Amino acid sequence: MHTSTYRHVSAAARWSGRVVVLFTVALLSACATVHVGADFAPGVRLDQYRTFDWGGGDSLPVGDPRLDNNPFFDSRVRAAVELELAARGLMRATVSPALLVHYHASVRQRVDVIRADEGRGYSSPRDGKSDMVLEYEEGTLIVDVAEPKAKAILWRGWSQTDVGGLLENPREMEKRIRESVRLMMLKFPR
Repeated sequence: MHTSTYRHVSAAARWSGRVVVLFTVALLSACATVHVGADFAPGVRLDQYRTFDWGGGDSLPVGDPRLDNNPFFDSRVRAAVELELAARGLMRATVSPALLVHYHASVRQRVDVIRADEGRGYSSPRDGKSDMVLEYEEGTLIVDVAEPKAKAILWRGWSQTDVGGLLENPREMEKRIRESVRLMMLKFPR
């Protein structure tokens, strides 16, 4: 009797482990996390600046023909950045701006391996193996804020997220761009 109870618990643990792994994979792909960061010179205070404008265009390709030279993508990024800068007291001025803003975006294919926690009895749904390979399109957005007279970058923010499926869905792409820029700008020094 004890052996059959053990087998029952073991099978239930395996099944629940598979459910956990499937749920994790679904969560990772459905709710793509936006990873952000920023860097700036020590002691930099951007609250002393009141105006900005866009610097020269980026000559580097995005790496995806759906976004390279895409005016809609460009206008979405610029609108999101301008909105966040305005929220921080910076207004766009095309004549003698105190700061210049520039962005670069890239898309590349990525592969991640998710390992189930074997120590807790979990395994993946495929053949009991504990590794799952995920392929996705990683989008990176970098925003630089520079002082034009000194020709020095004062602040650089970046975000990375899975853009798979977004490239074919303009509304969702716009939401992800806004969220990426909003989160990155939380790290904007004042």
